[in-house]
Amino acid sequence: MSFRINNNISAINAHRLLARNDSQMSKSLERLSSGLKINSAGDDPAGLVISENMRAQITGLNQAIENSELATTMVQTAEGALTEVHALLNSMRELALHAANEGVVSAADLAADQAEIDNALSTLQQIADNTQYATKKLLNGTGGTTGTVLDGTAQFVGASSATTSGDYTIAVTTQAEKAAVVTGNSAAITGIAADETLTIVNNTSGMTVTVDLEAGDNAQTIADKMNNVTAITGLVVTTDGTDITATSEAYGSAADYTIYTDTAAVDGTQSGFAAAGTSDTGVDVVGTFTFDSTAYQATGVGAVLSGRANTPAQGLQVHYSGVTGADVGTVQVSNQSLTFQIGANAGQTAEVSLADMSTRRLGRGLDSAFGGSNQFGALSEISVLDADMATDAIGIIDKAIADVNAVRGELGAFQGNTLESGLSNLRVAQENLIAAESVIRDTDMAAEVASFTRGQILVQSATAMLAQANSAPSIVLSLL
Repeated sequence: MSFRINNNISAINAHRLLARNDSQMSKSLERLSSGLKINSAGDDPAGLVISENMRAQITGLNQAIENSELATTMVQTAEGALTEVHALLNSMRELALHAANEGVVSAADLAADQAEIDNALSTLQQIADNTQYATKKLLNGTGGTTGTVLDGTAQFVGASSATTSGDYTIAVTTQAEKAAVVTGNSAAITGIAADETLTIVNNTSGMTVTVDLEAGDNAQTIADKMNNVTAITGLVVTTDGTDITATSEAYGSAADYTIYTDTAAVDGTQSGFAAAGTSDTGVDVVGTFTFDSTAYQATGVGAVLSGRANTPAQGLQVHYSGVTGADVGTVQVSNQSLTFQIGANAGQTAEVSLADMSTRRLGRGLDSAFGGSNQFGALSEISVLDADMATDAIGIIDKAIADVNAVRGELGAFQGNTLESGLSNLRVAQENLIAAESVIRDTDMAAEVASFTRGQILVQSATAMLAQANSAPSIVLSLL
């Protein structure tokens, strides 16, 4: 055994252990005071990096949740306004039906109906112009996708939030055609010899309508009787005194008709329509949209070309019933759809297009410009001052209701499927990410208290042993 006084190894060892225990107790105090297991990068460098990335995601999710909630309230604002639009349209339809009751209503009644419709149209326009969320107009078309025909005779029908902004050149390889059932008379019909039943069949819907012809009916009389059921059949009938032509109001393959006579007639073909049936089917338009020098095949239904999915023209619809050609028109699309940031990272967005709900846009597509026979081009033009006008007004109002239904359906799907379902997913992700970050960063208070208690005891023990080690060299004095 040796006795040294210059270097007290026992004291140095006790001091080192005391310093270590004191540091550990200080760490425990810091963790218990802050509630955090990681208070600086030195505590756990890898854990700090992981938890900071998680914190960025958590704050992003918090904001995405708030963004989705705000987007939902905006959609609800627009949908609430459209509810009132629907109510007004239903009221207008009721007035038009009253005006169409020609046998009862007077001129004064019609004028009163028209005055009320004009007032409803004014209110509809105000809703379209003034509905807004904060400073954003919602129903005047500024939050949707619009199109302008730069040249040619094509008609812009619509586009969606999926349509890319830019110029689209329209090329048509197959012309849209209406179904046209034509008699094969070789001489003018001056009057059929016997009563005859004419049957008109819509092969697409299965609808069947019969027309009673009487002995002596000539070509014009037959055409008039067939036109009396145009509202049911969708056929407009004309004659040149020799042949009778029944032409569908609609373009395309959906217009598929057969017309035949009953075999009991004196001559099975005396009205010009064969007992076996005379048929014709319309033709759908076929064409492409060219964007940025690349041609994309479109889908043709009737006279409407629609852009296909996963192409820049997705959602674009153009009506064209003219002749074929490599360049029959150009449409310029401006996509101003509303974009919402509904995720925690860049690019996690959703878009919705709010169509123009003005009276000049609702109800379009039934007039001659689109191949229809309605005398009105849009809701803003309707009049009920006579029965024919009232009948056409009903058609326009029904189309306007369908237009509003489409927008409300899109908004409902966007709110329910995109926003609300996405919101639920964001909240679940937020909860799980907070839990994961807590495991890495938060203090386990029970375990840390145990560690702190252990550290306290060790500090006290080390302090006592340091005192003993410091007093040990004093035994040397007894040797002196």
